Parts: sequence; structure tokens; C-alpha cells
Amino acid sequence: MQIKSLNEQIRVWRPKGFAGLELRQGTSVSQPYPKHWHDELHFCLILDGSGNLNYRRERHWTPAGCLFIVHPGEVHSNHADEGSSCSYRNLYAEPEIIRQLAAEITGHQTDLPFFSPTPIYDREVIRLYLEMHQSFETGNSKLEQDELLLGFLAKLLARHSEVTMEFREPGRESEAVCRAREYLLENFSSNVSLEELAAIADLSPFHLNRVFSKEFGLPPHAFLTQVRVARAKSLLKQGASITQTAMEVGFSDQSHFTRHFRRLVSVTPGHYLQGSKNVQD
Repeated sequence: MQIKSLNEQIRVWRPKGFAGLELRQGTSVSQPYPKHWHDELHFCLILDGSGNLNYRRERHWTPAGCLFIVHPGEVHSNHADEGSSCSYRNLYAEPEIIRQLAAEITGHQTDLPFFSPTPIYDREVIRLYLEMHQSFETGNSKLEQDELLLGFLAKLLARHSEVTMEFREPGRESEAVCRAREYLLENFSSNVSLEELAAIADLSPFHLNRVFSKEFGLPPHAFLTQVRVARAKSLLKQGASITQTAMEVGFSDQSHFTRHFRRLVSVTPGHYLQGSKNVQD
């Protein structure tokens, strides 16, 4: 859905497989938001421009590069600086989703965490938020989206929750992560979720991700991408088309396939395919 007014553009979408999440991207938005509240936890990263947020009886300046968080039921208002506009990326998350993820990360049941009412300028947290938001936009694998959402929230909890969170250190559950690894090797073309993989390993999704990374040097989604590209090379050597190869190894579209193939092989699938044909000739 798109709403346009002059140069303003606001795009709204709900990622497949993530009930309770809604994302928005605003470009050159100048229209102020009067006092209002949300049922959801509201995250907003300001990409360009600046403005002000009135929240919890305080006025906060919100320049480009800051992330602010508004809790459910909290009345607030915000607007761009006079005569200017803002571009941003928003995430709206139902409270129960965040509470469940926080419990998974910490290893015990917890109330909805409360975050600082002041804008956050933490570069690493903001980088993780942006990567997560872009992943939901471009339709990356479910496994990667799961990992990015958990990774962002874990860093946010560790650094900006008002209650100190302690995370269980990853061990070396070799047998469990080997089961997960074998599943990825055998089901590389499937859109596997982190939850599905964790059930196979009998670990929580967050703990599996950390243990897998420690054991194999890569998180599950990066390992899966490596497997897919290796299988793609074999198919291209056999003369399969690029479109056919991308579908058979599990990439969501040809552009994703080309981007990952070039990153890991240093040439495009087209050049690799042409080289294979030359060798065959």
C-alpha cells in the first residue's frame, strides 16, 4: 500500500511468515503526527532529515541516524522540523512477539522489556536494525530473517533495556548442531526457518544460532547460502540455465542468486556458465 502527497511516500508491508509484524518506509514525509498511541511496540529509524518526538512528558530531538522506541499505549506525537521533511524506516511489533523473543534470548520467561525513552545512537544496534528491516523488504530467506530479527533484539536488550539482561553463553552442543547441519545439507532448497531448525536440534532458536556459529564459524543462514552456491556451481557445470539453477537450489529469485553467487565465487553465474561451456567444448 502506498500513500502519496506531493513528494511524500509511505510504503507499508507485512512480511510473510511473521504474524504480528508490520513495516513502513517513509520518504520525504513532512506531515506531522498528532497525539496518538499504538497497540504495538513502535521502532523508528530516522534516515534523513530531523524532527521532534514528544514522549513521556519530554521533547526529544530526532536527527538522522537515531533510533527511537515507543511502547504500547504511550501517547506521543512527532513531526519534522518546520519547512523540512523526514525519511524513516518503522517497525511495529505486537508486544507478545517481543516478549516471546526476549524470553527465548534470555532463556527464561520475562515481562515486556522497557527501553530507554531517549533516542538511541548506538551504531551497531542501528546497523542491525537496518539490515533486519531491509531483509524483510527484499524477501531474503526465512532463516536469515529469523536470525537478523533475533540478533537485533538481543543487542538491543543487552545495551538498552532498563533491566539488565543476562544471556546464557553458547556451549559446544556438537551432536545437536550436527543434526541441524545435516538437515541443511539435505534440504538446502527449502525455505527453512530458524524455529524449524531449532526443533531438529532440540535447542532454542537463539541458542542454536549462537552454538552453530561457534561450532562451524558461520551462522545457519550463511552456511545454507554456501551450500546452495556449491550446488549451483555443479548444476551450471552440467549446463543448467541460470533461472533453472536459481530455482532448484532454493533462491527466492535470480537477483538474489546472482548477488550471493558473485560474492562467494567472484564471478557472475553467467560468466561461470560461459566458462563451463567453453571447457565442455
